[in-house]
Amino acid sequence: MEEAQPLPHQELPLCDSLIIWLQTFKTASPCQDVKQLTNGVAMAQVLHQIDIAWFNESWLSRIKEDVGDNWRIKASNLKKVLQGIMSYYHEFLGQQISEELIPDLNQITECSNSVELGRLLQLILGCAVNCEKKQEHIKNIMTLEESVQHVVMTAIQELMSKEIMNSPTNDAVGELEQQLKRALEELQEALAEKEELKQRCQELDMQVWTKSDQSTVLSL
Repeated sequence: MEEAQPLPHQELPLCDSLIIWLQTFKTASPCQDVKQLTNGVAMAQVLHQIDIAWFNESWLSRIKEDVGDNWRIKASNLKKVLQGIMSYYHEFLGQQISEELIPDLNQITECSNSVELGRLLQLILGCAVNCEKKQEHIKNIMTLEESVQHVVMTAIQELMSKEIMNSPTNDAVGELEQQLKRALEELQEALAEKEELKQRCQELDMQVWTKSDQSTVLSL
């Protein structure tokens, strides 16, 4: 019987990668997996950190923390989270979210659907890279593993390509598109710098190894 070959390295799905990103916020409520996020509590706490003035204490207090397995409370929390996000995009960023980006909350509540949860987390990511503290959030993204960074960047690109499609053409929308492009460019530049540093380290290691090898030969 042939020994099973290990699977090639693959990038994590969108939801898994964004859960890893979400953990950089150090929320009081756990957010290690899909099931822990279906009550909406950790996501609300992250939004509170992203923009404390918009997602303020009053807004956060409407999210019930003692949820257990009560699907009605979970559904109510998720609805408040999504409504808060949509208001933020519309009123603060001057933009309407495209229909295809809006998650099916019932699938998250009843089935712990990771695809739909990924869509909701993607919208939270959009809030982070467009808020006033976006530079800080971009730096946090850069601390993640490169494979996770790549998925996060792809998620930002998808927001850029889709979320403005259903928006009215106005200056606010144009400004938002520019902000998203700048955020993406900053991420790409930081990734390129990391790759260049990695390359330099490898070259220096090679030089040190070569010199060490030459010294060994000369001493013989």
